[in-house]
Amino acid sequence: MLMASSGGLLAIYMYFFSVTPRNFISPAMICVLGGIAVVLLRRGHVRLVARLMVTGVLLAAVASVIVFGSLRSPGVMMFAAAVVTAGIFLGRADLIGSMLFTFLALPILLWVEQQGLMTAPSMKVDLRTLISYLTIFTVIALVVYYARERTWRAQEQLLKALEARQSAERERDRSLERFAHIFRTSPTPMLAQSARNGLILDVNPAFERCYGIARDQIEGRDDTALWADARQRDAYVQRLLEHRHVLDFQCKGLRTDGTTFDALLCSEMGNDPEDKLIITTVTDVSAQTLALEKLKRSEERFAKAFNFSPLKMTITRLSDGTFVEVNQARDPVQGLQRQELLGKSTLDTGGWLSPQERQAFIARILREGHVSGYETRMRHADGQLIDAKMWAERIEIDGEDCILSCFVNTTEEKRREAQLMALSSGMAGPIGDALFSALTLHMAQAIGADMVSVGELDSNEHLRTLAVWRDGIPGNNLTVPLAGSPCAAALDQPDLCVFESGVAQQFAQHPIITSEGFQAYIGQSLRDEDGTPIGLLNAYWRQPVQLGSEARALIAIFASRANAELVRLHRDREIQRLNAGLERRVHDRTTELQKLNAELDSFAYSVSHDLKSPLRTIDGFTRLLGEQLGGRLQPEEQMLFERVLGATRRMSALIADLLALARVSQGRLELSPVDLSALANQIMMSEQEKYPERALRWQIAPGLTLHCDERLVRIALENLLGNSVKYTSKRTDPLIELGQLGGETGGPGELFVRDNGVGFDMAQVDKLFKPFQRLHMPSEFEGTGIGLATVHRIVERHGGSIRGEAEPGAGATFRFTLSEASRLGTSSPLSASPSLLSPRIEGSGSDASLIDGKVG
Repeated sequence: MLMASSGGLLAIYMYFFSVTPRNFISPAMICVLGGIAVVLLRRGHVRLVARLMVTGVLLAAVASVIVFGSLRSPGVMMFAAAVVTAGIFLGRADLIGSMLFTFLALPILLWVEQQGLMTAPSMKVDLRTLISYLTIFTVIALVVYYARERTWRAQEQLLKALEARQSAERERDRSLERFAHIFRTSPTPMLAQSARNGLILDVNPAFERCYGIARDQIEGRDDTALWADARQRDAYVQRLLEHRHVLDFQCKGLRTDGTTFDALLCSEMGNDPEDKLIITTVTDVSAQTLALEKLKRSEERFAKAFNFSPLKMTITRLSDGTFVEVNQARDPVQGLQRQELLGKSTLDTGGWLSPQERQAFIARILREGHVSGYETRMRHADGQLIDAKMWAERIEIDGEDCILSCFVNTTEEKRREAQLMALSSGMAGPIGDALFSALTLHMAQAIGADMVSVGELDSNEHLRTLAVWRDGIPGNNLTVPLAGSPCAAALDQPDLCVFESGVAQQFAQHPIITSEGFQAYIGQSLRDEDGTPIGLLNAYWRQPVQLGSEARALIAIFASRANAELVRLHRDREIQRLNAGLERRVHDRTTELQKLNAELDSFAYSVSHDLKSPLRTIDGFTRLLGEQLGGRLQPEEQMLFERVLGATRRMSALIADLLALARVSQGRLELSPVDLSALANQIMMSEQEKYPERALRWQIAPGLTLHCDERLVRIALENLLGNSVKYTSKRTDPLIELGQLGGETGGPGELFVRDNGVGFDMAQVDKLFKPFQRLHMPSEFEGTGIGLATVHRIVERHGGSIRGEAEPGAGATFRFTLSEASRLGTSSPLSASPSLLSPRIEGSGSDASLIDGKVG
């Protein structure tokens, strides 16, 4: 635009102010060329503008020389401007062309000037000359400036293009890295092939595992060995070449070990012209194929089972109950055909009697997923209500929830259940004769028999009836011979004996059959646990009958109940007989034991009492003799006298303890409320008075009251507390306690007597309550060894128990109970335990075989 403007202004100036008006031609040419260049630039013809400018400048230079008349014209510099412009904006060919034009034009113009063919130039330098030079330099400057701007712009574009290419290359590298990572770590087998020759370039580890081949063994080879069927490969290649990608191509893959598998191929061919790749993924669908085949076979089996099932089966929509499918089986519940159900709902056809019943069923199947034995009622095609059981499963068909159902008519089953319930309720309560009467009644009604009887065998080959039901009323019991009757045949076999007709002709001599005119008979033998016949259940009809399976089942139920009751009666009779014999033996043995125990008690008391008299004589005469001899006795003789007197004292104490033990075992218990706390305090006060030199300390729990024999319990406490006083004699701080432990169930707990005396070794605890057994030497502590045996006997008489625990040097504890005595009230002399000098023969009346005599 600047060149056109400046050229136009210079042309006008030259035309109007130049001496030679034709000098405007060259600027006018530049102006015209500038205008054409502006138009071409706006239309995007950049290269054409450059060529036009170079050509125009060259022509303007020639015109300027011709008009000026000499090569010394300022226009010669436009040749240089044209060559520079060609070199900058155009290619090598255009530069060479502009140079050749310049090299030809300048010699020609020189020759023309030398020949005088041009107008003689004016060598006068004036303002016009200056303007011409300035214009030429301006044009050259503009060309250079424009060239520089184009160069910088081109350089910026190149830099941007370079940065874009580098960014694209980096993104490509990242994409390749990501692809390589995905390719290597993908669990799906993948391979890369060349699209030019089909050779395998790379495979991933999953491919190696799938085909059983290493990467280095397959690279550089074609994929022919991977196909089990070459025709499938040809079809795959053709589709890939046509569409440049393949999705889910089904084929058979071949592993290196010769096995085949079902595969799905997905391939994509790249668009890079320099390196065309084919990326393929291989999916092993053998398991899916097998599962689909199994599903298909399962669906076929289901269809066969559904369509050919003898049970009525239907498929209904869960949402509205519309029948989707119905099999061809006979409908035992509603009596409707398949065509009558399809397209209708269960409410319309009477499958549900009300919407509420269907909603309750739907709620249950939604909660549990299936129902089994669902009891309901449906309406038959004839209007009757039918009891039914339903089995249903929630299924899905084509994405819609449905219910698969089958039905069973339970009307007859309900009737039989009601009948059995009536029978069981009638026979549940009574036993013995009442049961047999109820049984014959219900059996006669159930099977429609004219006469039913239950009988048992006696020892004379006769059948004695226990209950008879005849013609709707109870009959009299009777005894009939077995010979010549159908009963004999029934007894000979364990199963049901049936004569559906002709009984009167076959057993014409039987009095009951002849007199009643019976024509049919059934009999079931009743047997003991060892299989021995013990009775018979009979039924008679005056008309021939045909027994169905239901009647036979009912008869088996009645026979089983009658058999169990008859066996029970036999056992009861045997038990009664054994009990009677046992009671007789126990009574005789008890009488004998009472007599023996009385004799033993009398003997023990007499012996103990008679021993006292000579013992007192020995003691008295010994003391008298010692007084008479006075000071004449030697020390050794005096020691002998003292030993005799000590022996008589010990013998006297022993006899007293034995008599006490014998008295404990005799007499009746006199039970009454006893304050053990007060009783124990009295005993301890007595012990303190007996040993005034000792500072005894005791702790008695208050409120210990029991229902027991006060005399015997006093003896027991005297022995226990006395032992505690005796065995704490070596301690300066004796402590004796009496208390009660809490019971486990809130009842009375154990009583205990505890002291901090010398104790004893628990290894000898089994000797603790035996007579004459002592755990300490007589030189340490005096005693006869009868005290704890007496305590044990008293506790046993009260129905309790006693045990001892101790540790040497740490005291002893005796725990005992008297609670059983409180509940027993009084006990007989027979319950007393035997003493040492009064042995008793004890017996138990629970079983004759358990009666055993022993001397304690």
